[in-house]
Amino acid sequence: MNLHLDLPTVILVYNTSLVAGALSIVHIRRHSCRPQGLAYLAAAYLLLALGSAVAWSGENAVLPAWIWTHGSLLLGVGGYICFWVGVRQFSGRWRVRWRVMWMLLAAVLMVGVVTGFPLQNLTRAGVFHGAAALVLAVCTFDTLRDRRHEPLPSRTLLAALLALSGGIYALRLVYIVTGTAGSDGFAWAFYVQMFCHFGIALAVATLSNERAEVRLELAALTDPLTGTGNRRWLAQRLPLVLPAHSAIAQLDIDRFKQINDHHGHAAGDQVLVAFARCLQEELRSSDLLARVGGEEFVIYLPVVAEAEALAIARRLCEKVAALRIEHDGLPIPVTVSIGLAWVHGADLAAKAWLQKADAALYSAKRAGRNRVVVAAA
Repeated sequence: MNLHLDLPTVILVYNTSLVAGALSIVHIRRHSCRPQGLAYLAAAYLLLALGSAVAWSGENAVLPAWIWTHGSLLLGVGGYICFWVGVRQFSGRWRVRWRVMWMLLAAVLMVGVVTGFPLQNLTRAGVFHGAAALVLAVCTFDTLRDRRHEPLPSRTLLAALLALSGGIYALRLVYIVTGTAGSDGFAWAFYVQMFCHFGIALAVATLSNERAEVRLELAALTDPLTGTGNRRWLAQRLPLVLPAHSAIAQLDIDRFKQINDHHGHAAGDQVLVAFARCLQEELRSSDLLARVGGEEFVIYLPVVAEAEALAIARRLCEKVAALRIEHDGLPIPVTVSIGLAWVHGADLAAKAWLQKADAALYSAKRAGRNRVVVAAA
């Protein structure tokens, strides 16, 4: 059975889908935690809808041929330039060379005016389809490439829809170049593109929601001042029973109350930030660092020999003592006391090892501070 689609009806529904997609993206932008690029995506949808409407009006002799042919091409190409900018910024890449974009659009206009190629339906359609296929291919590449930095499930869906949309344009371009393009083929292409536009808007909404969820989870598990994990974060990642040949350390900034009393709480915050940054720079990527109290931190060192764990703790002591912190022109000396517990056998819960490290920390405090004390086996 040969299915026939009425082209005017399909284009009407196609334009309606673009306007609906633009409105949904505007709504997403109002509630998104990272709205960059969404305004350009909404503008791209509206430009594509306007370009399609201008082209259809011209085909029905509503507008002069020169205006609707050149206008619809510029609106279509400009719409996909906005689309690329929107996808790029929404994906996480902020830099856009606007001068190059405007030069490309101006070049299309100048070549069109000089040669008059937009007056030829197939030539105009070929340029539009080629530009759309190229832009969508680049958008697919950017979306997949940024997945390494933001591995959210909806990225794959968004990339698949972008690739499908670009593939349809590329396939239609082949028909245009070979001279076998017909109205039925264009109708089916517009029909499938309608679902692609809806799908892209849905994927954008889903990705935006996933980002919000990640942001909320991060806020719940991160210390807002130092950027390290908090007590809840540590509880989720610390094994219930620490494996043998690992280590855990309790750290406490020496005389931190005096720093707050003499220099103010702003100075205390400055010390905490510098202290946490110093620890992060010295620890391995596999180590865990969490702020569990005012000036109290916990470090977990997986897969480490006892001598190596002690060397790391002593190096941290030295690095903290070497910090140069000033507030209002006054130097603030900072030292740290560390209680270290090396796990020699996996027979105690993490809580027990934390208590051992805490007892060693108090021994370091009593012994004069600015030192490492290892808990007894």
